[in-house]
Amino acid sequence: MKISRVLTTAAFAGALLVSGNAFAGASGKVDGVEGEGRKVTIAGKTVEVSGSRTKITIGGQAAKRDQIKAGMDCTADVDSGPAKMVACK
Repeated sequence: MKISRVLTTAAFAGALLVSGNAFAGASGKVDGVEGEGRKVTIAGKTVEVSGSRTKITIGGQAAKRDQIKAGMDCTADVDSGPAKMVACK
């Protein structure tokens, strides 16, 4: 399980380096959650979360958007539209 999380994080970081894009998203504490997780505010930035297009993990395990709660530490990768990934602890 931990190896999978490390590999996923490394792959994500590598993809950012290869693409040359700076991190576009939000990282920090979840300030609020609206619409059963459809909109999540992380460190003051509101992020749209799709039930089908956003990969969501909590503690390295696959999760659903309604499991994201205020106070969690999360990172979201967003270019435009819904987040591609939301990883929470």
